[in-house]
Amino acid sequence: MQFQYLPTNLKGKKMSKSNIIISIIISFIITNHAKASPVDALERERSKLLNHVLNTNISVKDRQQNLEKSKMKLLDLERITINNKNISKNPSYQTIKAFENFDLTFLVHASLEQEKSLPILWFEKVGLTTNNLMNTRVSRK
Repeated sequence: MQFQYLPTNLKGKKMSKSNIIISIIISFIITNHAKASPVDALERERSKLLNHVLNTNISVKDRQQNLEKSKMKLLDLERITINNKNISKNPSYQTIKAFENFDLTFLVHASLEQEKSLPILWFEKVGLTTNNLMNTRVSRK
């Protein structure tokens, strides 16, 4: 293996061939382990959306704008996840649970199917309906 140009390190010194080869091998190892499944990306974006829903420090207008942005991202990620051909070949536990809880995982699709807003659908699926909240009592221990 002949190098026409030897890369330099941060100090400006030329790197040896063995250091270059080791660096390349390490970079391949790191990039192989950095693969995230579509379900992971979907879960991250869904958690961001729910964070916007539950955030009490922002105005209603800001919340609505944040929800619309997150909704579009989440819709794209849901489509990617649903249409992924490799997801059924060797599903992880997280993937199996995601599809078992379809309405909670795929919030945008479920809200469109049931014609409900995202926050209302999520609260209902978690069990926080208006009737349940009205029937609760406040007590001190």
